[in-house]
Amino acid sequence: MEDREHGPPGHGVLIRLAREAQGISPETAATRMPFRFSGASWRQIEAGYRGAGTKRTPVPGKPATVANMARTVGVSAARLREHNAEAAEILEEIERQDAQQQPGMPDALRAAPPHVRRMIDAALEDVDPADRAELLRELAGDYEAVTKRRGRNTGQPQRPRHAG
Repeated sequence: MEDREHGPPGHGVLIRLAREAQGISPETAATRMPFRFSGASWRQIEAGYRGAGTKRTPVPGKPATVANMARTVGVSAARLREHNAEAAEILEEIERQDAQQQPGMPDALRAAPPHVRRMIDAALEDVDPADRAELLRELAGDYEAVTKRRGRNTGQPQRPRHAG
């Protein structure tokens, strides 16, 4: 809910819009963070406060937390910089560290949400280093096909899947 007097912080609006574009709840987004995080905390940082009425307390979000939230929902450092320069700097450093830790990682997989990258890292643990590059190319192709089918790379909203 938006504070009528002050409104949510710019980074909160940006993160909320990116999350909603993916069709996920704050609780789902929070489970995709690289550390334990709650849906309630996610909502508070998006809104910029906790509580209600006269008992509202500002919740600006630590820059590292905002950076990880942005990364989780696919907000680039350049877009985040428009609203929170310190968090954008941290996000850029996270991205640099990811690139160093995962040499040869195709861009499609590098841009994947953290929970997908963690699954890929876990799958690579038992793969012979000589076979990793080929496996990563195959995974990237599969991942791109899935994300395009779901509309993530086309700018189209995701459509909910219905059983039957």
